[in-house]
Amino acid sequence: MDHLERLAAQLEAHSFQVRLTAPAGLYPRLRVINPMAPAMAEDVLASNANDGEWWYWLSWAGRIGHASDVVTAAERIASVLHVIRR
Repeated sequence: MDHLERLAAQLEAHSFQVRLTAPAGLYPRLRVINPMAPAMAEDVLASNANDGEWWYWLSWAGRIGHASDVVTAAERIASVLHVIRR
């Protein structure tokens, strides 16, 4: 949970809406929403790999980055949820 809480703080600083949940029987997850386009949302999980290292993951099992580098992880999530205006 600590990894997700640190990521939530970083994403809030980038003006994203976040909601941390811990559904019964599932990994805790962080719902990240672009407030300018609420359809642009993603669930992020933190999980340790077989080597004991913690990583951030998108809900579809896309690895975002190492949990020790919360700034880079937040930037990658922001780029996924970014809306391009035309």
